[in-house]
Amino acid sequence: MKTLSLITLLLALLANVLPASEAKEASLELLRDKEVVDSFRQFPVQEGGRIKPLDTVARFRLLRYHGKQSITAEIEGQKTTLSAMEWLLVTWFRPDLAKNLPVFVVDNSDAVIEIGVKAKGKRDRYSYNELLEGRTSLMKKMQDLRAIEEKLRTPEQRALGKLSLDFLDYEMMMSHFDFARAPLGEDTKNVPAELLTPPPAGQSRIAALLPKMGEYFKAHPEAAAPMANPWLRDFYRTMLGAMMSGNEEQVLRIFPPAEGKTEVWQSPGHVLQSVLETGSVDAHALSLLTQYEALYNARLDAPAFKAKLKAFHDSVLSTEAARHDARHVMLEVGYHKADYFYNSLLYFVSGLLVLALSWAAPTGGWGKWSVRLSALLLSIGLIYATVGIVIRCLIMERPPITTLYETILFITATGVLIGLLAELMTRKGIGLTVAAFAGTAGMFLSIRFMNMEGTDTLQQLQAVLITNFWLATHVPCINLGYAAGMVAAILSMLYIVQRVIGSVKVGDARAKDLTRIGYGFVMAGLFLSLVGTILGGIWANYSWGRFWGWDPKENGALMIVLMNLVILHARLGGYIREVGFHACNIVLGMIVVFSWFGVNQLGVGLHAYGFTDGVWFWLGMFWLSQIVLLLGAAFVSWSDRQSKKQKASLRGAVAQMN
Repeated sequence: MKTLSLITLLLALLANVLPASEAKEASLELLRDKEVVDSFRQFPVQEGGRIKPLDTVARFRLLRYHGKQSITAEIEGQKTTLSAMEWLLVTWFRPDLAKNLPVFVVDNSDAVIEIGVKAKGKRDRYSYNELLEGRTSLMKKMQDLRAIEEKLRTPEQRALGKLSLDFLDYEMMMSHFDFARAPLGEDTKNVPAELLTPPPAGQSRIAALLPKMGEYFKAHPEAAAPMANPWLRDFYRTMLGAMMSGNEEQVLRIFPPAEGKTEVWQSPGHVLQSVLETGSVDAHALSLLTQYEALYNARLDAPAFKAKLKAFHDSVLSTEAARHDARHVMLEVGYHKADYFYNSLLYFVSGLLVLALSWAAPTGGWGKWSVRLSALLLSIGLIYATVGIVIRCLIMERPPITTLYETILFITATGVLIGLLAELMTRKGIGLTVAAFAGTAGMFLSIRFMNMEGTDTLQQLQAVLITNFWLATHVPCINLGYAAGMVAAILSMLYIVQRVIGSVKVGDARAKDLTRIGYGFVMAGLFLSLVGTILGGIWANYSWGRFWGWDPKENGALMIVLMNLVILHARLGGYIREVGFHACNIVLGMIVVFSWFGVNQLGVGLHAYGFTDGVWFWLGMFWLSQIVLLLGAAFVSWSDRQSKKQKASLRGAVAQMN
């Protein structure tokens, strides 16, 4: 996560609480009104360099803080579940209610104890008011943690770091409309009299104030020091709340520029900031800020509020119309509403459970119908996943894979497709089993990974990736190689488990099918990984001026190619047979997972796109499970040798008797 700006940190240490008036706020019914929620949900904003619906911002803000995209709490004496958009509106318009919502998930209770707050469970959720008494200590801890690299922090330090950033961001969210409530703070006794002059009849408060502030600072440049002026510190807090973040990448930019050549939108806070930096305000931006203020001021009258919301929405869209930046906003709203990948997970899990029923009567009528139903459910799950991936491509106008999260979606869908095609050709039930396990595990992993990251999964391309030709060739090819390797590993896992429990014997028909299909995927994996690696080298030469640099990701791809070669040559040379082949495939799967996820955690190299807290633990659990399977393979191999010795001894004894 990005660190806060210096000014944010300064104000965080100076302030006790960001001011937020709690009198005469909007009713909860208005903030949950379907028309109002839908209008805000479809609102185009710019965040992280991308135009997106406000719904996306709300979802991933809440996910980052809360671990979920909805929140359930007792509000006004009634247990209520708020969607992400409803939660954002409550945070903006009803900070008095927002302070009591259990927003912050804390994975390590020691972090809460460290700031002097009474802990609940080992992993629990806390409201703003529950953490408020530890705020001063939390800000001090945040300052100390800035000197420690994130991947070097202890679990308690990582929890404290996340909590401190989330806590400050939430304060800024609750003060988002302070520019309309109290732009110079609640205590105005030290504010220059000329700034407190009421606006002319019919003119907005903020529209009258900002030009006055510009004139005041031109006449009194020495006053532009927030440390010396309490009222100016309050204005800075108002400005940060209107931005909703002290990190430029996470600032909520609501106002599109009037000039088509300008790419960057402005937040309400930037309009306030312009007075401090230039002493003047852009007329177009001030007009939009005035309408935004009018929207807040209409919060007590539902019809007026809806009318102001529509007028402001129309103004933004009319300004943006010539730019066409927001052309995919409605598509993205529908993408979130359909929740394709969660629905695909439901179908994959259902398909796996139904397939498991068929194992009780594999040759009976019940078993056959279970297999057919499972194939149907898995196919529907694949359709959901594929449609979701395609819509992501349409929204971002690029090929399907640019982030680690997108590799999970792509490899999962590919694994399911490969399994279903294999089942269509073999009719052995093996491909269906692979598809069911690959779909369930992969889609569960994608949702888990998104929750761990807590950031928008539709991200702008990094500079080195802005080449659709290579995105459409190297990246899918290398990921198809990952998919082939993982399918081969899944087949081998099935083989070893069935050998250990005794449902498959060495050399029988099912064992031969698993070996033959696995062998085919190893060959496919070698081809795809080798071609993908070579294409990646060409791209690297084009982008970085060198074909190969022993980067960890490049080394991981090379390890996959070499392991595929080892398996094929050892098999052809007779060094490994059936059990040895499957044991080597499991090692291949371990290498694929390391190249896929592990190298990203090292934090070095040109392919390191960020450290994700908690990934090493799950990687360790996966590798431990594979080591257990390798021990199972060793036991099966030993058992086979003992069986051969016994049969040889028996044949010898029979020969002597004859």
